[in-house]
Order: sequence, then structure tokens, then C-alpha cells
Amino acid sequence: MYSSGQLAKQCHTSIRTVQYYDAKGLLIAKRTANNRREYDEADRLRLQQILAYRQLGFQLKDIQQLINNDHNSQLLSSLIDQQIHALHDQQRLTTSQLEGLKYLKKKVQSPVDFSTNVQEKVASNMKMTSKLHRLRLRILSWGAIVDCLLWGSLIYVFYQGASGWWFVFGLLCSLIIAGEITYSYYQHSMYLCPHCQSEFVPNFKSWIFAAHTPNTRKLICPHCQQKNFCVEEYR
Repeated sequence: MYSSGQLAKQCHTSIRTVQYYDAKGLLIAKRTANNRREYDEADRLRLQQILAYRQLGFQLKDIQQLINNDHNSQLLSSLIDQQIHALHDQQRLTTSQLEGLKYLKKKVQSPVDFSTNVQEKVASNMKMTSKLHRLRLRILSWGAIVDCLLWGSLIYVFYQGASGWWFVFGLLCSLIIAGEITYSYYQHSMYLCPHCQSEFVPNFKSWIFAAHTPNTRKLICPHCQQKNFCVEEYR
């Protein structure tokens, strides 16, 4: 049997946390003759389960359902899906707020620009960031379709003994789609120079061959002529 302190030490948490879950009805202590809390091995495992769910972001009411329906895989799956969606929403919000702060930091050094419609400008920048994120997801989806067409036609030719024209057809379709999505991405992208803070649209040739990361591209700014990894923005 464990006291509150011993249980807390076993589960690497605090006595106050043990008492809190006890008060919330998630962890029910047994009482000794002198009214002290006492926990057994099952309680230790239950507390570890509670702490694991809390670490994953589940709310107490959800944890209550999970530990009371331990063998209900459908309930667990449903709550996991809800948590995944909630975390994705939180991630998108955090990303938008981060981009808004970066934009605000750029503009705070310009008193005139900072004092004029700053809220509107920050909101607009966050909206553009959200649009850029959706554009990238759309590009990735089309990229998956291109892969399916290319590899699917190749597998069909080699493993099903089909005519080689099927591969040619798949290759042509893949190239056409890849070209369309690449140009569409270019049309909706512009770049912020980290040196002079100017926004610009590079020509397609320099854009397509430039070294890049997921959020930047190494380009020459037409305003200051400096070559840097410029931050990608939506236009």
C-alpha cells in the first residue's frame, strides 16, 4: 500500500496532484483507521494512466470517461480523434499568431506605419499566412496524385505486362500536373528580404532553381541586391 507521498514519488508527480485527482473523483483513496489516505497497486496504475492522458492534453471529463470505460476502444478512438483535431486547430492558431508577431516586429521600427491601422495589417498578414498554409497543403495533395499516376502506371506495365504506352501516358499526365501546380505555387508566392524588409516577386527562372527550405528561398532582392534566404509570403 502507498501513502499520498509514496504514490506521488512512484509516479513522479506531486502530493498536491494526487490529492487533486482524489478530490475530483478520478483517484479514490482508501481510508485507514486514523482517516489517512492509502492507495494500492491498482491505484498506482490508474494514476499513471491519468497522468499520461493529461500529458496528451485530454480534459478531466474525458479522462473520467476513458478510465471508466477502459476496454471501450471505440470511445478511446473517438476521443483521440477529437484531441488530434483540437491540437491541429491550436497549431494553426499558434502559427498564425507567430507570423503576426514577426510582422509586427518588422513594422514596430517604423513609427508612422506602426501607428496606422496596425491591427488591420497584422490581421491581414495572419490571414495571408493561413492562405499560404492551405496552398501548401493543396500542392502536397496534388503531389501525391502525381506520384500515384507515375508509379501506378510503372507498376501496371511491369507487373501486369501492359503496353509501355501506359507508362508514357502516366508520365505525361504527371508532368502536366506537376507543371501546373508548380506555376500555381509561383503565382501565389512573394518574398520578404531580411536585409531591407522589402517584398518582391522574383522571375520564374530564378525562383525555380533557387535553393530553398520549407519557408524560405535563396534569392537576390531587386531593391538592395543582397542575396539571402527570403521569407515566403502569400500574394
